[in-house]
Amino acid sequence: MSTPKTRQPAAKTAKKAAKPRGYHHLDLRRALLDAAIQFLREGDVTGLTIQVLARAAGVSPGAPYHHFPDKQSLLAALATEGYDLLAERVARAVASEPTVAGKLTGIATAYLSFAKEHASHYRIMFLPEIEDRVRFASVHEASDRSLLTLFEVVAEGNPGLPPDAIVARAIAALSLCHGFASLRAARVLGNIPGIPKVELLEKVAIAEVVTLALGAGLGPGSR
Repeated sequence: MSTPKTRQPAAKTAKKAAKPRGYHHLDLRRALLDAAIQFLREGDVTGLTIQVLARAAGVSPGAPYHHFPDKQSLLAALATEGYDLLAERVARAVASEPTVAGKLTGIATAYLSFAKEHASHYRIMFLPEIEDRVRFASVHEASDRSLLTLFEVVAEGNPGLPPDAIVARAIAALSLCHGFASLRAARVLGNIPGIPKVELLEKVAIAEVVTLALGAGLGPGSR
């Protein structure tokens, strides 16, 4: 019988992925972000510190501060990158879709696949520590860009609907995506007896996104 492998602490895992000393100035910034992404695959946000990342990157404790004056600025950089990656994925998903329903399906699929494949980014993107729209303007600008396609497609599918109703439908669809992604990340969906497989639930969630975005089932006051 083989001996079970012990799980290494996240800080050690991040350190394994680190490059040796001697970074170019911009390379160090990228290395710190990559080390943070690696750390967050196994570790908690509270344990992520500038000092941990300095050790992971193999640089002096003060070196990261040339790029990130504090932890919040590091989190903001990760969140901005996450929103930009999401926006790119959504844009690709709708580029070849001729119908509104196809575009909405593509957006929902892209959102859920992003949340799963870029889990470290996704965990950071909604943290209260980076809610300040003045200090972290770049985060919120990137967030707005990532939502633009959804709002445009919802408007396309609801011609003549007032702007506030367009926003309501888009936010309803977004909330369903975010809720499903969060429940899946927390491993809640796979631990409920009698609940179908997560893959089937995801298909249902995507179909419901289309329904919400097009106003079906919202009642007579939805227009």
